[in-house]
Amino acid sequence: MKTWVQCLAALLMAWASVGVLAQPKIGAIGVYSFLGDGVDITSADDKPRDTRIEATSRETLDFKNIGFDLIALRVARAALQRQHPEARILLYRAPTSMSTDEQRKIAAGAAKAELPGWMVKTIEEGRLTHLLIITRNRGAMGARTGDGDTIGRGQVDGIGFYLDTLYTIRNSSTGALSTGLLAPYTQIKVQLMDAMSGDIVAAYDIRDSFAYGSPDTQAKADPWNFMPIEQKIKVLRDMVEQGVQRAMPDILGKR
Repeated sequence: MKTWVQCLAALLMAWASVGVLAQPKIGAIGVYSFLGDGVDITSADDKPRDTRIEATSRETLDFKNIGFDLIALRVARAALQRQHPEARILLYRAPTSMSTDEQRKIAAGAAKAELPGWMVKTIEEGRLTHLLIITRNRGAMGARTGDGDTIGRGQVDGIGFYLDTLYTIRNSSTGALSTGLLAPYTQIKVQLMDAMSGDIVAAYDIRDSFAYGSPDTQAKADPWNFMPIEQKIKVLRDMVEQGVQRAMPDILGKR
C-alpha cells in the first residue's frame, strides 16, 4: 500500500503548491464511523474456568437506526469545529454493515497505511489532509461495580451487553440483591491519520463498562431482563457519546 501513500503525498504537495494547503495543519479531515447498528451480546459460562480460556458465547442483535454512527460523527465534528474552526470536515459511514472483526481489520490496516479502495477514493476526492477513523474493538471484560472493583470473564466485542450469572450484585439505586449481572460496555478505537504520510499520529481506546443488577430482588432471573429495552438503547447511546467526547481532546491534542 506504499503506492497509494506516495501518490497521495504527490497530490497533496501539488495542492499545497497552489495554495490549498498553506500550513501543515488540518485543512480537510474525513471522519469515518464504522460502528453501525449492531448490539453485541456476550454471555459467560456459569462455571468459572482457567482464566486463559474464554468461557463466553456471543451473538449480535441488529437494531435499526440505533444511531451509533450519527452520535460518533456529531461528537467528533463538534470537537473539530471547536479546536479547528478553519478545517473542512467531511463525514462518512461504511457502505455496508461490518462486524467487529472486519472493523478491527480496518483499524489494523490503517496502522500500516492500508485502507479499502472506497476510503482512498474519498481521500482523493475530498483532498483530505487527515482521517479520523472510529471502529469497534475487542478487549477484556471489566465491569465497574459500585465498590470500585472490576468483574467479568473473557473478551467482549464492540458495543453491547455482557451477561453473567456467577456474581451477586446489589442494585445501586434500590439496594436489591440479584444473582447475575447485566453489564453495558463499549470497546471502540479512535485513530487520527495523516493522509500525506499515512502515519497514525494519535490513537485512543474507549473501554467502558459498569455492572448493573436487577432493581428488584430476584432468584434465578435472566440478567437480560434486568433493564427494559428502551433503557438499554439509551445507555449504549450515552456511553458511545461520552466515550467519543472523552477521546477527542486526547486525539487532537497529540496532533
